[in-house]
Amino acid sequence: MAKFCSKCGNELKEGARFCSVCGNPVKQVQSAQSEATAGTNEERQGVSSQQQGFTAQDMQYQQMAGSAAPVKKNKNLWLLAIPAAILVILLVIFGIKAVLSPAYLKPVKYMEKAFNKQDIDLMKKAVPDEYAAWMTDDIVDYMFDLDSDYKITIKVTDKEKIAKKDLEETLIDDYYVLDSIAEEAKAGYILEAEATLKQDGEKDTQDITLVVVKVDGKWVIVSGL
Repeated sequence: MAKFCSKCGNELKEGARFCSVCGNPVKQVQSAQSEATAGTNEERQGVSSQQQGFTAQDMQYQQMAGSAAPVKKNKNLWLLAIPAAILVILLVIFGIKAVLSPAYLKPVKYMEKAFNKQDIDLMKKAVPDEYAAWMTDDIVDYMFDLDSDYKITIKVTDKEKIAKKDLEETLIDDYYVLDSIAEEAKAGYILEAEATLKQDGEKDTQDITLVVVKVDGKWVIVSGL
């Protein structure tokens, strides 16, 4: 392709750096274009290299993430949570109940229900077997010598734990508990309580003292009946 001088219009020879007529320097358009093209190519290569580097790193992360086993969503997972929730609720309920009603109060509740229901079998649950064997009909009639329209409540107001080292001696000397029971007792409490009788619209409350001990894994009343 022929080239011409930009100043005088003379046709330039191939590769000439100056015009042979006016001496005007010939602009190296092709070289500038080549340099621009080369620079553009280098920039493109640089960008391409960055893209390739990012892609390789990204692919590495993808491979690492993809190496984990896919998690399958269970649409029925909430069904499995229901029994667990029920179990937690039951544990909370029975846990609170255990805190509010210690085991040593169980025989007191048996005795309260026995009076209200006039049930000798419940009364026998509240005492040691040796005491239960003494509960004859005469004693039962005396214990339940009340009209049918009444209600008895027993509220424990205070407690004192008997030291284990003093347990046997305290039971025998202070509360006249049978030696056989005192020897087998593993723990004991002295309970201060209020026994309230509601009958015919009237209410009568008396302070009572109950001694409960743990024998053969069961809490029983040994004094205060």
